[in-house]
Formats: sequence, C-alpha cells, structure tokens
Amino acid sequence: MKSLWLMIAAGCSVAGFAAGVLASDSARMVLVAREEARFAPVDPSRPDGAQMAVLWGDPATGPSSMLMTFAKGGGVMHVHSSDYHLVLLEGSMHHSVPGEDPVKRKALGPGSFWYQPGEQPHADSCLTDECTMFIQWAGKRDARRSP
Repeated sequence: MKSLWLMIAAGCSVAGFAAGVLASDSARMVLVAREEARFAPVDPSRPDGAQMAVLWGDPATGPSSMLMTFAKGGGVMHVHSSDYHLVLLEGSMHHSVPGEDPVKRKALGPGSFWYQPGEQPHADSCLTDECTMFIQWAGKRDARRSP
C-alpha cells in the first residue's frame, strides 16, 4: 500500500513540477516526505475539519499541489473556480454530480482518479474513517456551496 501511495504521489508530483517549470522562471526540485507534510485546517474556523498539506505552489493564487485528508462524511454540493486532478491515496470515497443516481454510484478506492472541471457542481464523501488524497490544482484552490 505504501509503495502504491509513493508511486502515485511521485507521478503526480512530476506532473505538477513540470507544470511549475513551465509557469515559473525559478524552477526548482520539490521533495516532501510524507512524515514532513505540514497539515493545517482547510477552514481555520473548523480546526477538526478537513486538513491540507501544501506540497508545491500557493493554493491562494494557484497552481498548486497538496495532500488533503478528511474524516467520514461530507457530501455537500460545491464548486471550485479552478480545475483539479485528484488521486485517492487512502480510504474509500464517492465523487458525485447533481442528478446522479445514488444507487449506481461506485465506491472509489486507493488509486482511483478523477478530473474535476472548475465551476462544475460536485460532492465528495469519505466512506471510511478517513480519506487522504493528492490534488493538483490548475489555479487557485477555493470552494463555495453550489446553488
């Protein structure tokens, strides 16, 4: 399991680093060991909620890469301004869009991937005690509830 996580994170980091090289005049290698990732609340007003560890870039302005973790639950429809690519590293999740038949929804396990276009409503639910994912953002990371 650990080797799968490392392979996925390394592959995604390479893609993120390549994007950074193209977008930056000061290209540099980025290496973050899992145990050195600094997690902080996504929403400081909810310190026990979802946590993120920025690996590369600045999520406030984008692009960026991060690890994100949250506990069982979720499922609120929301949107982001920017597109993102996500790989689930640990846990089991549902990723859904409005109008989707919940009975046909597949549980996604480690190694699962999705691309989420910006401004498209979706919901994410962690089905296990905790879920950890790697996310590569094309622009700034934000979120707001979908109408």
